[in-house]
Amino acid sequence: MERDQAIDLFSMRFFGKTSDSLRTLLEDISRVQKRQKKEVLFLEGEEGHSLHFLLSGRVKLYRANEEGKEAVIRFVQPGEYFAEILLELGNRYPVNAIALEDCVLLLMDVRQLFDRLQSTPGLAMTLIGTLAQRITYLLNRVEQLTVSDVRERFIRYLRLLDQTHRTGVVFLPAPKREVALLLGTTPETFSRLLKKLSEEQRITVQGKTIHLLPGFRAEMLAADTE
Repeated sequence: MERDQAIDLFSMRFFGKTSDSLRTLLEDISRVQKRQKKEVLFLEGEEGHSLHFLLSGRVKLYRANEEGKEAVIRFVQPGEYFAEILLELGNRYPVNAIALEDCVLLLMDVRQLFDRLQSTPGLAMTLIGTLAQRITYLLNRVEQLTVSDVRERFIRYLRLLDQTHRTGVVFLPAPKREVALLLGTTPETFSRLLKKLSEEQRITVQGKTIHLLPGFRAEMLAADTE
């Protein structure tokens, strides 16, 4: 993908529009980068300068304690951006990032982007809204991990995945052991949960593809309207 196309795609996802002026604003502070599977993009606490926009591949964001135990923050899919929190928190990455597949990214210098947004009030307000959405997401993650049990967390996660296409078929964005980390549980517990939901005729599982059976999906859709 050419850099101009990547910039236009990022502009639509981040600002909700694209234009010649936006392309001019971003083109000399951005670059396309390729990273290989299992390559570390950055580490928690490392000095950082770039907002990342994923063009292809998949990335895992996570934190790890002193014993090396991981807590997955989220899986980044193509068309999503990450490390935008640098615009608010300064120049240190708050999490680790690793490529789960070969990746192509658009990287933008956050300090220069911030400086340019300051002179463009409309885009600056979009930035504030973006950061507010990310804070809401993180607060919801904390609530899920501290309030609900793993079954409820997984059902909420399925609901979130189904919201993308509304087909009743969802695709896990990573191997089951990685999804288990995201849900704050063990792979063994997650496997038992999948088996239990299958026995209850709520889902069918084929590899990383999960079919939400009609009655179960109707329950989830009803919960969305409450």
